[in-house]
Amino acid sequence: MCIMILAMFIASIGLNMNSTAVIIGAMLISPLMGGIMNIGYGIAAYDMAHVRHAFMKLSFQVVFCVLVSTIYFMLSPITAPSNELLARTSPTIWDVLIALFGGLAGIIGVTREEKVSNVIPGVAIATALMPPLCTAGYGIARHSWKFFGGAMYLFFINCFFICLAAVVVLKIMHVSAKREIAGRILRKQKFYVMLVVIITVLPSLYLAWQMINNSAVNSQFGSFISTQFDFEETQVVSKSLDSKNGIIRVAVVGKRLDSSTQEAIQQALAEYSHLKGMKLYLTQTEFTGGISKEEVESLINTEMAAGEEIQMDYEEKNRALSEKVDLYLPAYAQFSFSTALKEQLMAELPLFYPQIRDLDLAALGSLDEEKKVRVEKYLLILQVDTPLDGEQVAKIEEWSSKIIDGDVLASWRLAPGVSDNSVSENSISDNSIPETDPQELNVE
Repeated sequence: MCIMILAMFIASIGLNMNSTAVIIGAMLISPLMGGIMNIGYGIAAYDMAHVRHAFMKLSFQVVFCVLVSTIYFMLSPITAPSNELLARTSPTIWDVLIALFGGLAGIIGVTREEKVSNVIPGVAIATALMPPLCTAGYGIARHSWKFFGGAMYLFFINCFFICLAAVVVLKIMHVSAKREIAGRILRKQKFYVMLVVIITVLPSLYLAWQMINNSAVNSQFGSFISTQFDFEETQVVSKSLDSKNGIIRVAVVGKRLDSSTQEAIQQALAEYSHLKGMKLYLTQTEFTGGISKEEVESLINTEMAAGEEIQMDYEEKNRALSEKVDLYLPAYAQFSFSTALKEQLMAELPLFYPQIRDLDLAALGSLDEEKKVRVEKYLLILQVDTPLDGEQVAKIEEWSSKIIDGDVLASWRLAPGVSDNSVSENSISDNSIPETDPQELNVE
């Protein structure tokens, strides 16, 4: 079970990171192949107890693998589906053939007297049992039933045809049966097997036809563009194909195409079997005198160069901004820090000194050798209803220094609206703070 968990995580990471090598490694580690072969052996030997045991074990492994991969993809910060994940959502008839031939190779390798060590690993890589289960987990994690359904269909194809190949080979080898089966029951079993084969193969045939058709459409679309829009003075700058809605869009620049040329292009479109019936939308940008491919490339290169200059200018501005941030960030950080401390001090100081109505906290700094702002002390200005004496101010400084974890210079002034003719030397006038050295503001 530990090997199963590790293989599942490796496969999930490989699919998530679009790493084929990692996925192959997970296939080699995965122990799923043995359970499928055991089911095939039980069916060939008519040992239903063996089949039930192998099937239950395989079912538990499958459920556990899907659960593990679901948890991984729910926690993974990478949510976009990779190409490796997408490749497991649309199985075709070729996947059926791979599973069938892989199963034949696997059971032959297992039953040979001289054991071929590279057969089972090769079958594990070819049939890819683990990645579809991981993809199913991705579908559950992202609530995408297209991923879940396609992946589980691929996994069923692999399991069923590997098992079928094992049964056929073991039957040919006349493996000893555990009990005799009546001819009527045997015929019924064969009928059900053929029915499952047909039901399994039909969707894969449809998906294969879809893939072949899309490939043919894209091939003819490329041929149509390169053949019908080959002009010396008019060049194609953009083209798109919407096969679902039957629309082709082409944008050209250069000498304007006249109506007869456009009609000829439209007629030529009907000659392509897979493009017949599609609508062509042509957008023209006229250049007097036409334009060559070389001129189009020159225009594109000029735009790219302009874009590079803009990018370089942006990077230069960004570098200058970074230098300013590096210069002023310490002061800004201290400002934010001072704001939080001010709220804390305002919440606690009035508990000890009720006459404190409000306070201001400022960081006193200077430029260091690198011209960066460095905070040296904090200035604490208290607004009070009644004057504070020197001892009280000293205690406030001592207590505030412990809270702030730095030197604090404290002073006070009467709150607005409070009149006192005998303002002590410890106070600061209601006007601006005098331009003195910060040390002179300390209360003796």
